[in-house]
Amino acid sequence: MITKRLQSLKYAQTYYESIFSGNIKRKDPRIHDDIMNQFENAKRALGKLGASGKRKLAPDSNGFFSAIKNHQNQDHKRLHILLSNREEDPLKGITIIIISIGMLIAPVVSPQGAWAEDDEFTFGDVFVQKSSEEKVTFHGYVAFQYFDSEGAQPGGNRSFDQHIFEPFFGYQVNDHVFAKLIFELEHSPEKQGTGQYVELFIEQAEIDIIPREGTSIGFGAILVPFGLENYLHAPSDIRLITRPPIAKSGANGSPVLNNTWTDVGIQLTQDISQWGTLDLYVINGSALQTKSTRGRDTKGANANEGKSFGAEIQITEVFPGLNFGASYVTGTHDTADKLDSSRIGVHAVADLKTVHVTAEYVMGTDEGTGTVTTDADLAGYYVTVSLTPPISGLEDRLDVSVRYTDWTVDDDAKNDFSERAYGIRYRLYENTWAKIEHQMNSEDGTNPEVDNDKFGLQLNVLF
Repeated sequence: MITKRLQSLKYAQTYYESIFSGNIKRKDPRIHDDIMNQFENAKRALGKLGASGKRKLAPDSNGFFSAIKNHQNQDHKRLHILLSNREEDPLKGITIIIISIGMLIAPVVSPQGAWAEDDEFTFGDVFVQKSSEEKVTFHGYVAFQYFDSEGAQPGGNRSFDQHIFEPFFGYQVNDHVFAKLIFELEHSPEKQGTGQYVELFIEQAEIDIIPREGTSIGFGAILVPFGLENYLHAPSDIRLITRPPIAKSGANGSPVLNNTWTDVGIQLTQDISQWGTLDLYVINGSALQTKSTRGRDTKGANANEGKSFGAEIQITEVFPGLNFGASYVTGTHDTADKLDSSRIGVHAVADLKTVHVTAEYVMGTDEGTGTVTTDADLAGYYVTVSLTPPISGLEDRLDVSVRYTDWTVDDDAKNDFSERAYGIRYRLYENTWAKIEHQMNSEDGTNPEVDNDKFGLQLNVLF
């Protein structure tokens, strides 16, 4: 919801710049600068979006009301004097814009917002790097699910699963330093090994240095910024229960890039004004991962002394509701540091109110891992289309989704797969979702067909 309000605010700014700004700048550039500052203050009041739509600055009610108060004092008087001799009063239009901004933002940032909506935040909204109001941050999500699977699926057939509990802890040390920790506890109490009855991971353990607004440098165990899915994988973020199998080991166990991808390194995030976000990073591991390591192996058989270097750019501020991006990572994967593993990807997101589309394509090469030739060439894509039925009372509660995935993990060996998934998501209560999904998996190329379709139910909560 907050993201939609940022889009509405951008429409208001575009309207001002198209209709009024030229005349204002000619008469008194200072007033134009003041008005643009108010737009920026209003954006900060709603919170600052970072990579992949993740929030970098939490909503600040004091900042918003201070911005509006300051604007009402001097700017309106100066504008009235400057423009009172015009037949068409631009002040009226500008005032309407400012009032509209207030109506857009006040329900979000004010606890007393009379028309505040129920579902006012997503995991992206609370996944902050810096907060103007909270010294200590605690959020997270939990998901319970049931799957009825064909064949010998991990977890068995007709199985309940406490799929995940993931708490998020953050502490704002000062205005320039933020520390955060995310635990990932999965499949409890499923036996994982001798005396172990839960999968426990540290998804992030990071120190963020913010030298100036719009720039952040992260040190530690980071979520690798590649594509969309590695960031937007929380049950509250995705419309279906399962994640795209090119990016998450699933029924066929063979993704192109196995998420969730956490690795230790350094990440630079730079906001690009009126465009989007650029991420640059260096990490220990490589894009070649197995289900057990997922990029975390720094001392075992998959470790190496080299480093992988990567970048991601996302264009999120040019067209409201649209996100276009590209990612690249490369580095050695063997202990002798002679064999490279690389991935390149592109993605697009379109949030068109009643229709939401997400698409991603990833390709790459893992040297020395081919079964027919020396190297393995991997490639795949997925497209997810979600429709919110235009039914009164269900606009923000119900969506129907379909996903198609096609990929190969060794093109020369025809090690190919495809998948279709259909699902419904319904918001039962505030930040509480129920989902249903049917996934149909196909083994293509030289792979023998396996009975591994599955049907699932999920209940998830964001807190």
